[in-house]
Amino acid sequence: MAKRIILFFTILGLIVTACSRQEAATAVPQSLATETAAAATPIPSPTPKPTATAQPTPVLPSISVADQPLTDDGEITIAGIVSPQPGWAVVYAMDDAGELGQILGTAPVETGVNKALTLTIDPMQASQTMTAILHVDEGESGAFEYPDGPDIPLQWEGGLIADTFNLDFQVTLPNITVSAQEIGEDGLVTIESVTAPQPGWLVIQADDHGELGAYLGSAPLQEGLNRNLTIPIAWREGTPTLYAVFYEDNGRPQRLDIPGEDVPLTSNGQPVLEAFSATFPPDIYVLDQPIVDGTFEVERVISNGPGWLVAYFDDEGEAGLIIGSIPLKDGLNEQVKVEVLETAVTPIIHLRLHEDTEPGDDFDFPRVDQPILYQDRLPQTVTFNTEPGNYLVVADQQRQPDSSSIIIPLAVVEEPSWLVIYTDDDGRAGEILGQAPLSLGINRDVTVEIDPDKATETLIAALHLDADEIGKFEPGGPDVPLQRNRRPVQVPFLWQE
Repeated sequence: MAKRIILFFTILGLIVTACSRQEAATAVPQSLATETAAAATPIPSPTPKPTATAQPTPVLPSISVADQPLTDDGEITIAGIVSPQPGWAVVYAMDDAGELGQILGTAPVETGVNKALTLTIDPMQASQTMTAILHVDEGESGAFEYPDGPDIPLQWEGGLIADTFNLDFQVTLPNITVSAQEIGEDGLVTIESVTAPQPGWLVIQADDHGELGAYLGSAPLQEGLNRNLTIPIAWREGTPTLYAVFYEDNGRPQRLDIPGEDVPLTSNGQPVLEAFSATFPPDIYVLDQPIVDGTFEVERVISNGPGWLVAYFDDEGEAGLIIGSIPLKDGLNEQVKVEVLETAVTPIIHLRLHEDTEPGDDFDFPRVDQPILYQDRLPQTVTFNTEPGNYLVVADQQRQPDSSSIIIPLAVVEEPSWLVIYTDDDGRAGEILGQAPLSLGINRDVTVEIDPDKATETLIAALHLDADEIGKFEPGGPDVPLQRNRRPVQVPFLWQE
């Protein structure tokens, strides 16, 4: 019995041991599998190729403007602009030489693509061909600072970003209608009509070798159509060609400020004006003067057609015999020198205009070359005094910075003389500041160099004799002041800033 019990427990022990080994054998593969997986060498993956860093595409600046109409609103459209930075689209007029003119308008530009930009210009300042240029915005943001600032044209590869375009003008253009006319002694000029896009002035100006000359007269213009204007002018300063010029009213309202803020209105880059021919009453302007070396000088003569200026001696207040003549061209003749028979000169000389019946030939009177008639009558002769004494004509003048020059418009002397500039000492001649020699007869626009540091606001111009050593100024000696009616020949004038 004891042996059976021992055998039973022995078998049971073997079974338990076998089960334990079976469990251990089952668990081991899991443990090994786990360890094997952890220790296994992974299959190598392909090494990825490095990817290049993306580079931004550079912005190529450009500007594009199409030909377009221009109307009264002055609107300009720029089709497109590509800019690498903030900037400005700037529209320029072009001058007659095809060069850039004035800036007429600007519009801000953003970085990148800008489409259909619009800006406004003055249609009266526009030229037929315009240019748009891309500028930078380097100064105060949003403020266009050029040319007195840093907002210069953008430079790209050594050039400008620009485009030219043409305008089809569809604006109400100013217009002046005036005809050739005869101007009488009342000096009235008739203008048929003026179409004015804005209030302004119509100014009549003389011709100065093809340029606008002296101002002769003016009339105000209202916006719109102005008809049948009558403008009185200083006809004795007129020329055979006159200009009717449209001026803007930029200065004081209803006051003509020229030269000054009121400037000619321009259209298509050109002043709005109309030239016309004018004839005038026969006219002679001459100064009293001595006869110098058998010659005298006439300031200006207006001749309607080729003619002759003829000098007569005085015969008891009437024109006597002819003592000299000089041919004239059609229109304005200035500073005409006339030689006369000096032994026949009288204190009064008469001047008259004659026809030039056969231009190019010598003066032939009385056979031809008769005195001209005006309105079917013989004009009165013009006279001058050949014994006028010595005299001066001065004008107030503006003192320019760093200037030491005084200009005296006219000095007429009968003997060698000096023009002397004095300071003003309570209405009397004070210290001498400078002097200039004078020639016999008429001296125009005499320049005198002075000491500006000693100058007073009022200066005095005086005449001195040039005695003893000619050309050497001796104020404390023989070069005494010249007198007229026992008074020194001296005239005050202003010289101030």
